[in-house]
Amino acid sequence: MAFFLKKLVGALLMPLPLGFMLLALGAVLVWRRWHKCGWVLIGGVLCAWFMLSLSPVVRPLMAPLEFRYPAYASQKVDAVVVLGGYHRSDARIPLSSLLSSTSLNRLLEGVLILHQHPSARLALSGYSGNDAMSNARAMAQVAEGLGLAPSRIMLAEGPKDTAEEAAHWAKVLRGQRVALVTSALHMPRAVYLFEQAGMRVVPAPTRYLSAGPSDYDWRGWVPSAHNLEYARQAWHEYLGLLWARINT
Repeated sequence: MAFFLKKLVGALLMPLPLGFMLLALGAVLVWRRWHKCGWVLIGGVLCAWFMLSLSPVVRPLMAPLEFRYPAYASQKVDAVVVLGGYHRSDARIPLSSLLSSTSLNRLLEGVLILHQHPSARLALSGYSGNDAMSNARAMAQVAEGLGLAPSRIMLAEGPKDTAEEAAHWAKVLRGQRVALVTSALHMPRAVYLFEQAGMRVVPAPTRYLSAGPSDYDWRGWVPSAHNLEYARQAWHEYLGLLWARINT
């Protein structure tokens, strides 16, 4: 129940749901003849959504999180922990489409690191959610499809979030030097939680959203739904990092 409530509250605090709630409040204020307050609130929400749809606004929100840790630089490790993401199992689709882009990027980075260390093992975690298969097992299937021996793979199918993943691997991999693979945007929160669990990790961020040449030309100032999604992800991580520090 606590996990469900945390997810529900977190979802409601995202820019779109929160904005719709504020729009509704603004409409109520206008209806109750608090016209100035109501229209200011409505205008503020619409302005905020517009700004968050612009690349020159969103990229600076993501960059401090994504570039807090450098890319993996071939440090020696005993294990590579790849954090869970999302997948959708369906008998009609090929193995290459099983994982979301987030999970696939993380897994590919983990496998690439593993190739540099023949004695290291791949640690995959992530629960099933609404799917019949856990995200850990889905990533394992793709890893095996890429040629990785099953004997080099460890699974943790129970953890539902990053804190639970950190607690699990802190027990299983105690004393080992571990490369931690997750999305660059998620890396600061993941490192913090793993360190709080007692692990020293080598960050291996992947799936950068704010990397590449700047787009401050006219195209960057055209509103985009992609930028709203990136803003949601950045806001989710800032809130998640704040909650992690309060809760640990």
